[in-house]
Amino acid sequence: MDIISIIAGLLKDTKSLIEFEEQVKILMQKVFTQWVGDVFEKLDQTIRLKKQAEGWKYCRSDYRSVQFLFGSVNFKRSLMHDKRGGSHYPLDECLGLVPHQRYSPLVELKVAELASENTYRKVADVLKEWTAVSLSHTTVGKMV
Repeated sequence: MDIISIIAGLLKDTKSLIEFEEQVKILMQKVFTQWVGDVFEKLDQTIRLKKQAEGWKYCRSDYRSVQFLFGSVNFKRSLMHDKRGGSHYPLDECLGLVPHQRYSPLVELKVAELASENTYRKVADVLKEWTAVSLSHTTVGKMV
């Protein structure tokens, strides 16, 4: 089924333009986050082959999830060992993601900007209302 048919079905099945717009927003986030995850996995494959040609060893693939303003992106990336035996996730390094980072740098920046003028609870509420980011006021405080 193509995207146009899906959107037409949503229009037919929703009771109001508000409900339709909310459903299309959810659909767009779902589709776009899947596409970005697919791109990350293809990039990981390219990087893995390059690193293997440089003498690195592939160990395994692990899942990772990163929350962007447009939604949570899930992807697999390769754990590799360099020539000295050090462990690396080359895709994470290429993207600039540090270990255990759950939010994109832009999400972290927007949280900090909003927190400079609002309470942490208000920041969490604003982000949940206007983006695909859902976090607690405690998480906002930790980010700041």
